Amino acid sequence: MSRAHDFTLPAPPDRLTLSTPLRAVAAAMAIGGAGALGWSFARGDATLAWSAWLIGAFFALGLGVFGVAWLAMLHLSGAVWSVTMRRVPEAMTAWIVPGGALAMLVTLGAHSLYHWADAATVAADELLAHKSPFLNLPMFAALAGGSLVLWAGFTAVLVGASRRQDRDGGIAATRTSRAASALFLVVFALTLSVVSFYFLLSLDAHWFSTMFAVLVFTDLMQTGTAFVAVMVGLLVMAGRFGGFVNEHHLHSLGKMLFAWTGFWAYIYFCQFMLIWYANLPEETIYFLRRMDHGWLPYLLALPLLKFVVPFLLLLPRDAKRRAGRLVPVALLVLFAQFWELFLMVAPAVGHDGAAAHAHLPLIEFAGTLGFLGLFLFVFGSALARHEAVPLKDPALAECLRYQS
Repeated sequence: MSRAHDFTLPAPPDRLTLSTPLRAVAAAMAIGGAGALGWSFARGDATLAWSAWLIGAFFALGLGVFGVAWLAMLHLSGAVWSVTMRRVPEAMTAWIVPGGALAMLVTLGAHSLYHWADAATVAADELLAHKSPFLNLPMFAALAGGSLVLWAGFTAVLVGASRRQDRDGGIAATRTSRAASALFLVVFALTLSVVSFYFLLSLDAHWFSTMFAVLVFTDLMQTGTAFVAVMVGLLVMAGRFGGFVNEHHLHSLGKMLFAWTGFWAYIYFCQFMLIWYANLPEETIYFLRRMDHGWLPYLLALPLLKFVVPFLLLLPRDAKRRAGRLVPVALLVLFAQFWELFLMVAPAVGHDGAAAHAHLPLIEFAGTLGFLGLFLFVFGSALARHEAVPLKDPALAECLRYQS
């Protein structure tokens, strides 16, 4: 007799919802972030306000698009261990449309952030004039906005297939998801490059990097995996998953976070090493900006926050199998992502070609918490609308028998 015939499905858990304390924290974050951004605009500091907006909007948008990218990767790789926690990345994708719209509002403050958005500056700068067919607001809106539309379209296909499987069962939805996932990952590689170039790299419009899009991709994967680890870990500790997520599933999730942490260090070091080794003025200016005017301690703190500390904390096997140990490390990774975005944006938004002076990122952090609070509301609403686990997925039984 096959093992499938011997398998008994646990009692299905209730629909997943965010706890009342977490919803209260999300509300406080959203209100505090709105107040901090409103205060910055009111006092006339448009550069600080729009840079904080950009950091927070891109942080949250990365979580949203990670949801669909992670679904695509898991479908293609046949990662059966993730089936019972699939509702978390599916709910994350609900942010793509509202988050994309909020991110595109940064075009309203383009003149405060991007030197290439000022016609007089472009006319006096030969390099910016050369790049102007690409670096202009209509192209920004068309290419970045079009990328967001594509992400939303693929999200509808993948999440829609999951909903049909919840209703009808069968393997047809799984096949549809795999085919769509293969196409999406090709599109995602191209569109993420466009989005990261416009929103972040073009802040330093004289600089160029062939590895920047890969670095941003790694950021999204590490941070998104950390968010999934936080949400799944909290739900497991609250007993919301019943017998559908156990230490073996957490172990694989923890190993993914550990792997992305190591990969981030590899990509970040490669970008720095290649720029240092070539010693070209057009490339070194990026790191020189982040070493002068008081920024060096901030720069040195980044690899500690995003690699050294989480790497060491995740080394023990038990740290990846216990939610109580995995969640704090994942929260540190989320903070480290904010720190990296702060270093990408803040030193680049000085005036007259000079880097801005280092400062504590109080407004930027508050603004990011505000966007994260809004993200949690959208995420929680999407999470509660559907069953806690995909009970009709053909791989469910194999997932529940999974051992890491």
